[in-house]
Amino acid sequence: MPLAASTANWRSLLYATLEGAAEKLELSRDDIGGTLYARPGNRIGLVMFDAVPGGAGSVLRLARALDGVVEAAYTRASTCDCGEETSCYGCLRSFRNQAHHEDLSRAAALNVLSPLTATGGLVVSRS
Repeated sequence: MPLAASTANWRSLLYATLEGAAEKLELSRDDIGGTLYARPGNRIGLVMFDAVPGGAGSVLRLARALDGVVEAAYTRASTCDCGEETSCYGCLRSFRNQAHHEDLSRAAALNVLSPLTATGGLVVSRS
């Protein structure tokens, strides 16, 4: 996603990834959470965390299966029946992110997920 992408675009990617992770890893969606992180240089990062007290290792599983999680996120966002300029409870929306429903867009998530799935896999940088 370009550095000039809006917070709403990053948030759409975040929730697509969390939904994809829950589906791919067969987790309760309530077991994982995420937020946006303001990084130096006006950059934004995605932070994902275990939402279970004490942690359950779900985010570690997510990291180990990132290719499959991205594929599941792409499939979920690309096959939903709602308009691409919006979202619904079948793709990106949940009770927990209701404050952001108006900002969530399948198109924004697909703009990032599409090239990631087309390359044949992710190259993860450990920095």
